[in-house]
Amino acid sequence: MKNLKCDATKCVYNKKCECYAGKICVDGSQAVTTSDTYCATFRENENNCYTSDAGCCCHEDHAVGTSEIKCEAVHCVYNDSKVCSAPSVQINDIDASCNTFKAR
Repeated sequence: MKNLKCDATKCVYNKKCECYAGKICVDGSQAVTTSDTYCATFRENENNCYTSDAGCCCHEDHAVGTSEIKCEAVHCVYNDSKVCSAPSVQINDIDASCNTFKAR
């Protein structure tokens, strides 16, 4: 299920606003706001290549779904034993934080 949308277009795993990292981790164990979270899987795209381009960045070939999101933001209502249970997730472009974060 492709229910993770990523606006962090400077990330090597981003292709057309979908994440192709295979699995991701949202960090921010003490987070109480969105800005306290961040995608720990984010890697700066220095070569302007995408995960499905031949000869570039050998990563997973399917878009990440929320069931594949490990989440350290334990104060989020969607955190279920450190796995994201949100129906969809949005990572933002400014700082790769989780826009879906909602404090308990």
